[in-house]
Amino acid sequence: MGAACHPKCKPKKDPRLHFSPVGFGCWQLGSRGKDDYWGLKFTDDLAKSLVSRAVCNKITYFDTAECYSQGASERQLGLALKELDKDLRSQVIVGSKVLPNNCSDVRKALKGTLDRLGMKSIDLYMVHWPITKRGMAHFAGDNKDKPSGIDYAKSDAKSIKEVPATAKAFEELVQLQKEGFIKHIGVSNFGVKQLKEALATGVKIAVNQVAYSLLFRAIEFEVLPFCREHGIEVLCYSPLMQGLLTGRYKCVSDVPGYRSRTRHFDSRANKLARHGEIGCEKLLFETVERIRKIADASGHSMVELALAWPLAQAGVSCVIAGATKVQQVDSNAAAAKTLLSRNVIKALSEATEELKRALGPNIDMYQGVVDGVNTSRCF
Repeated sequence: MGAACHPKCKPKKDPRLHFSPVGFGCWQLGSRGKDDYWGLKFTDDLAKSLVSRAVCNKITYFDTAECYSQGASERQLGLALKELDKDLRSQVIVGSKVLPNNCSDVRKALKGTLDRLGMKSIDLYMVHWPITKRGMAHFAGDNKDKPSGIDYAKSDAKSIKEVPATAKAFEELVQLQKEGFIKHIGVSNFGVKQLKEALATGVKIAVNQVAYSLLFRAIEFEVLPFCREHGIEVLCYSPLMQGLLTGRYKCVSDVPGYRSRTRHFDSRANKLARHGEIGCEKLLFETVERIRKIADASGHSMVELALAWPLAQAGVSCVIAGATKVQQVDSNAAAAKTLLSRNVIKALSEATEELKRALGPNIDMYQGVVDGVNTSRCF
């Protein structure tokens, strides 16, 4: 076995945010019942118990957004954080996101977020998707027919009358930062061109939060190298690919419709998908099986491999994993302490390289080539 790869440590005087290696994803907070995306009713008590357990396990970064459960995620997170004692609360970093649709009045959007969180300022405030018509379309129109407040299968570019100016939005973010309402400014799902446009406004971008996992390595083509070069930390969402990397699903038919909307799956077989591609389902499950065999041989669980592998990549500061049970919080926390040997890291990279090449450099998991037209929101 090769030498173990240890987590990166930052000097105490480092001005950047100090993320816990594993963060707590709050998309599921505020879920309203079995018909919602996560299929459960997420009570305030459940949120409080999971948040407390996470902080006690050294998971101290909490990631939410104004659109998660129509703001209910932020509200529940705020209530849960208020239950922590002063010492534990002081360790917590909170990040939230503003939709591009609301970037014409960032101040108003931020006020709503802070009010729901019950906070006077926020550690990290990110633009959730690029400020373009494509970036806005999925969140536009009358998509309020779901308990979560949005139908994830829909996209409505026609209802968009005006796209906020990127320069104005970032100027407003900088002003709010100067006023002390935002400590760090970030983006999410930005491609290289969009990162360049944002940086051209003079803003200091602390992080780019993107999809990254053993099963989705698109950022390695362009985005991750660019972020490394420009000192932008990378936060990874969907490191477990919504359960695929837990070993829970053995075949395509096992995966719920909302979780098989990504470009890995054949859009022709799922009316909820909007990427327009045929996917690579056979290769996907062959890759999952390769990872399973590496897990068995290395003595690690698949969850440990899935969370520890991205953290071993230069430029990655935190992987964001959700949880609906205390046991899942404990499992995620254990994975944060996992040290993979160089041999295991190499084996995982090689086992997933074919899938990486098949999916290509498009970092948008949910939108691709439809009728010959590239609809990706990230470029």
